[in-house]
Amino acid sequence: MEKKMRKAVRTFLIQNNEIIAIQYKREMDKGYYDIPGGKIEENETSEEASIREFKEETGIQITKQRKIGNAIVEYPHRIFNFDLYIATEYTGNPLEFQENTSQWIEIEKLIKEKKIFPSIEILKHILNNNETIKLKIECNENHIITKVLDK
Repeated sequence: MEKKMRKAVRTFLIQNNEIIAIQYKREMDKGYYDIPGGKIEENETSEEASIREFKEETGIQITKQRKIGNAIVEYPHRIFNFDLYIATEYTGNPLEFQENTSQWIEIEKLIKEKKIFPSIEILKHILNNNETIKLKIECNENHIITKVLDK
């Protein structure tokens, strides 16, 4: 069986050792932290998706950003192909929504959380690398990372 690939984005807004993260409320992912982002819709660029998804998940409007790379996150039954962005200018504050809360959180604290999605691993590479990010992350259905490859 061929794995279904989903093209998506993740956008990292970092300031003063803190980052905007979302925490899910929905039952299947309750308590898990993630970086804002989501699916690229038909007839939408990845940059447009980055801005739209960030606003939908946080309430914050990105006004300037730059693409920093790509990450493939492979689960046993599906693959996500993420375009990665760093937000450099924005307006607004993190808000709470039906499916998630959004918040500024200390990066060090976020990295140590037990319930995290693989996008937190991408954050580690962003912090340690000033060049373009190119990663492949393999994980199980419980979001536990089994392999990380710099491409």
